[in-house]
Formats: sequence, structure tokens, C-alpha cells
Amino acid sequence: MFEVNNTNYILRFNKQKVKTVELTSGISLVAALTANKGILSYQVIETLFASGLVEEKGLVPVKQKEALEIFDKLVEEQGLISLNVAVIEKLQEDMGFLFR
Repeated sequence: MFEVNNTNYILRFNKQKVKTVELTSGISLVAALTANKGILSYQVIETLFASGLVEEKGLVPVKQKEALEIFDKLVEEQGLISLNVAVIEKLQEDMGFLFR
């Protein structure tokens, strides 16, 4: 999904990660998705990205500091909207019940 410094990364979400994001950001993810027609705030995209980022090989979770650095780099290269789309698509794939 993303390649940075010759390492491939993907996003993976589960219920615990979503709960943690909601707790730390103080928002309901479903409410944010519906209120803003799928466009999330910078903070929410960043938090979801950092919590869901894993190395593709071995599915090793990326430490938060490194994940945030990767996020910043990708925002500059690809734009915030493209990362918003990537996060939403992966949430739909991994956590489809949020969208029903």
C-alpha cells in the first residue's frame, strides 16, 4: 500500500484499534464518518494511520513515532485526501460492520 525507504507498509484495523482511536481523539468514528461524508479531520486521519500502520512483511506494528514520521512524509508526497481515502478503504475492508 505504501513504500517508504524501501520498506512496504499496509494498514490493518481491528476493534481494539478503533476503540483506542476513539478514546484518544475523543470522537466517535462512525459519527465523524457520517457527519463529514467520509472526510475526516487531519488529527483523526493521523491517529488512525499511526495506529493501523504495520510492516507488510511479518505484519509488524510500526512504533507511533515512526508511524507519525511516515504519515508526515506521505502527506507531503501524496496529499491528505489520498491518505483519507486509503484509511477509509482499509476501514471498510477490515471493519465493514462500521459502515452498515
